[in-house]
Amino acid sequence: MQNIALIIGTLQGGGAERCAADLSVIFTQRGFKVYIFTELSVKIEYDYAGTLVDYSFALSSMGKTQNANPLQDRVSELEDLKKKYHIDIAISFMQLANYFNILSRGKEKVILTTHSVNSEYAKYEKSVFWAEETFRELYQYAELITFPSDFCRDDWLKHYGDKNCITRTVYNPVHMMQDKKNNHKENIVIAVGRMHSIKRQWHLIKAFRQVKEECPDSKLIILGEGELRPKLEMLVKQLGLSEDVEMPGNVKNVQDYLAKAKVFAMTSRYEAMPCSVLEALSVGVPVVSCDSPGGIREELGISYEQKDISSPIVGNCGIITPYITENYADDISQEEEALAEEIVHLLKDDELRNQMAAAAVKMAHRFSADVIGSLWVEDIFTNIRQREGDCNEFEKIRRKNIEAYPTPEASNTNMYVAYYRLLEKWMTLREKGGGTKQYFISQGMKKIIIYGLGKMANHLLEDLKGSSIDIVCAIDRNAINKYGGFPVITAEERIPDADCIIITPVHEAEAIKKGLMGKTLLPIISLSEVLDGCMQ
Repeated sequence: MQNIALIIGTLQGGGAERCAADLSVIFTQRGFKVYIFTELSVKIEYDYAGTLVDYSFALSSMGKTQNANPLQDRVSELEDLKKKYHIDIAISFMQLANYFNILSRGKEKVILTTHSVNSEYAKYEKSVFWAEETFRELYQYAELITFPSDFCRDDWLKHYGDKNCITRTVYNPVHMMQDKKNNHKENIVIAVGRMHSIKRQWHLIKAFRQVKEECPDSKLIILGEGELRPKLEMLVKQLGLSEDVEMPGNVKNVQDYLAKAKVFAMTSRYEAMPCSVLEALSVGVPVVSCDSPGGIREELGISYEQKDISSPIVGNCGIITPYITENYADDISQEEEALAEEIVHLLKDDELRNQMAAAAVKMAHRFSADVIGSLWVEDIFTNIRQREGDCNEFEKIRRKNIEAYPTPEASNTNMYVAYYRLLEKWMTLREKGGGTKQYFISQGMKKIIIYGLGKMANHLLEDLKGSSIDIVCAIDRNAINKYGGFPVITAEERIPDADCIIITPVHEAEAIKKGLMGKTLLPIISLSEVLDGCMQ
């Protein structure tokens, strides 16, 4: 019997965390001794099997020894845990865990699993955990690197290579929902996913207004919760859809909702391999999705040969429509209209929808726990071989990564100084009864874009509450909106019209201005400049 360590930040949240929990059950059922190295201070949401071992990836500046490198501390702790529990195979999930897993490599076999379109995330996540050098050099010393879809693996090969032939597509196991036969379904369209900027449910709501015009009895149900709920609720109200769109939040009986639906819809910016789609397929619900980068085509039985499509493609168990580019007009865009037309197509065409429903159930079985479990146990674990040689080269690269890691104090000094000066100005302004809104009013600026959604952005939003200043959108490298009420884009996307862009990470203002040059003609102003203007 082999001992397996599953290394994951938490057992709550997204698809990677759920995959780790599912694999713990699969491996335990098949006779392996499973240990889950995860942070136990965070609530566990997913069912698991095996022994929990408390381990945190937090890089505190307080090391075990005086002036210790915090990365070295964490790596050493993981090395000790692997030895203590006699780990034969260490499987990590997502880049932070992967980084720690490979740096702590000993005699065990190391498997790194990725769960994203890596080059897309690497554009915005500027850290060693997402560095090209890390992927091209350090990761190559693992026994295996897995990807949740062929799309994700091809993306990796294109950008980072595979000099040791250690990459492989291994699908996540899907939760097969019980197929509750319902021959009298209503015209219900369903979407499942966190209310998050990456999911972009606002495009679906806009498209649904057209669906409603052609199918008056149709309804839209959006399952999930998140920071974008206020924005989505506002949009539903603006479009006059309050009686036709339901948003119950997080529910445990997802299959009951799926059983009622005729069509599953998705509008994500990108999805490595959306589990919600597979769950819909498992109960025979066909899918209409925009052509998001990731594994959606593999799930619907559509090849990658035709790229950058301008018209829909019909697959075995669903339809993809052209990718939806961001837009901020009230009117429906061409891509949103295409999505709406294909949803209507499936709502009205019972014969096609029933054919796709039957194909969907068959497709989902390819991703069942039994199939994926057998792949891991009977193929991967049986055939994986311990890497030999290259010990000296690996140690050089390992030491380079650990020794080059800066302490948080050193890396953040400029930020702390810049923010201290900024807040000092702000406090002086507030003591005089002023606020940032007076700057925008004096400059005749009514519509602004906020760059960066960190703590300074939160202070700015609070300062502007109750004013007439409209936040058109925010630009954030992770496209994550913690505050709600407006869209969030990345700097790679089209920047909408506004009166100016306000940079809140003031310590990076000059670099950000250079990065935006050529992408927009809007005035680009740092938050420090705004406060200076208010003080004059």
